[in-house]
Amino acid sequence: RYPGVVGLWVQDSGAFLRFYGYPKVLWPYLRSTNLMERFIREVRRGTKVRDHKFPKAEAVYKLLYLESERQEGRWAERKLKGFSEVKEVLEKMLQERYAPRTQTLTHNS
Repeated sequence: RYPGVVGLWVQDSGAFLRFYGYPKVLWPYLRSTNLMERFIREVRRGTKVRDHKFPKAEAVYKLLYLESERQEGRWAERKLKGFSEVKEVLEKMLQERYAPRTQTLTHNS
């Protein structure tokens, strides 16, 4: 009925369906944007206090870095329900995805 929409969905479905590759216990956390929304809210609060007066672009990056460091402490304290059960599976998945790929160099003599 809607071939254009279906075509776009099928074309970009890899990123969308990747969600289902993770353990089912983690799905609610992956669908939620609460942590990201909190981070953005804190960054906005930090810029509002400074009244958007940054002497250089590096100052903005510094603010983002410092806020991410501050928030990381809060995220580390948070216990996710069911995470301990699937921690090893998740670590293996991420290790396979982000493991450094070794490349061999060949020398022609």
